[in-house]
Amino acid sequence: MRRFIAAVLALIMVDGIVDPVRADGLAATAQGAISRYRADHGLSAVTPDARLMQLAAEQAGAMAKAGVLEHDVARPFQARIVSYDPGVAVENIAAGTKDFSSTLEMWKHSPGHDANLRNARVTRFGIASAAAPDSKYKIFWALIMAGAPPRHQLRQAASPAVLRAADGSAVRVRAERPRENTHQNTHERQPDLLAGLKRMLRPFWQSESAKEK
Repeated sequence: MRRFIAAVLALIMVDGIVDPVRADGLAATAQGAISRYRADHGLSAVTPDARLMQLAAEQAGAMAKAGVLEHDVARPFQARIVSYDPGVAVENIAAGTKDFSSTLEMWKHSPGHDANLRNARVTRFGIASAAAPDSKYKIFWALIMAGAPPRHQLRQAASPAVLRAADGSAVRVRAERPRENTHQNTHERQPDLLAGLKRMLRPFWQSESAKEK
C-alpha cells in the first residue's frame, strides 16, 4: 500500500491537481464503497491504480478549470485512456455533490453509471475530485474503471456516462462489436462456391448424358 501511495503522490503532485493527502483518503474511501457495492451484486472487488488516479485527476481538473461537465472537455475519453491500453474502460463523471458518498449514491441511481460500477470485467479504478468555486457546480468528480482484455475477443471500451447533480442526466451508450469469426465465415461460403461450380459444369454434364443416350 505504501508503494501505491507513493506512486499516486508522484503522479498527481506533478500537475498539482489534487491535494495529495486528500487523494490518498479518497482512494481508500472509494475502494471500500465500490467494492462493497460490487460484492452485493456478486462481483469482484476493485483496487486503486496509480495511472488511473492520475487520469481521473486530469479529467476532474480539466472540468473544474473549464467549469463544464463533459467527458470531452480537454480530450475525448477514448483518446485519454488509450495510453493506459486497457481491455475495457469506463468513466463516470459528476458535479455538484459535496462528497464521494453522495456522488456514488447518485451514480447508483442512474442506469448508465450503475452499469459502469457493476461492469464485471473491471478490476482497477482511479477517482478524483476538483474544486471549482467560481462555477455553478462548485466541485467536479471523475471515476475511471478498467480491466484486462478477455481471451479470444476484440478489445473494446464501453462508452462513458455523464451525470449532472444540478440539472438532470445524460447517458451516452455505444454498442460493442464482437470480433468477426473468419473461420466460420469460410465454411459458410463453401456451399455457395460448390453451387456455383455445379451451375458452370451443368452444360457439360447434360451434353455427356445426351451422347450416352
